[in-house]
Amino acid sequence: MEKKETAKNKSSKRLTRDDWLLRALEVLSKEGNAKLRIDLLTESLGITKGSFYWHFKDRADFVKSLAEFWAKHSTDQDIKEINQNRGAANDRLLNLMDFLCRKDFGKYDVSMRAWAAQEPEVARIVKKVDEQRFTFVRSLFVELGFKGQELEMRTRTFVVFHSLELGSFARGTKKERLKLLKRRHAFFTRP
Repeated sequence: MEKKETAKNKSSKRLTRDDWLLRALEVLSKEGNAKLRIDLLTESLGITKGSFYWHFKDRADFVKSLAEFWAKHSTDQDIKEINQNRGAANDRLLNLMDFLCRKDFGKYDVSMRAWAAQEPEVARIVKKVDEQRFTFVRSLFVELGFKGQELEMRTRTFVVFHSLELGSFARGTKKERLKLLKRRHAFFTRP
């Protein structure tokens, strides 16, 4: 009897669209895109498929919504926040690095990129995100006086490192990674 009550309680909870999308990002990052099936998501959330269809027209709408949610929360808002602090480019770059580390910025990037290899709509959004990131970081390095190949090398290395750090080669705790920020900042900004 107790088990039925628990299932009933789970199915009666209301999830927002953002709850769905955040849970889906977690599933994607931990279990891969094969687990982004509606039936598996509803089961893991303990709710009915009706909840899914309340928030999304169909799977295509869900896929696009999830990729856009990732873009918004991993790029759009971050750029806006860093741009609000109109200090020197050197300080904004350090603030950006600190912000990316504290927020675990690249947490979902590797998973999104792997999914993009199989899902054209996700690939389109990942490409747009990359362009935004490159444009923003490049503008900081331009303000720092870098040009030509030096500018492009720094821009690409910075963006790729921060996109892949957590998913590919991050070692140590967040506290340890934060200690390395000044060294990394010096690496990127010294001529």
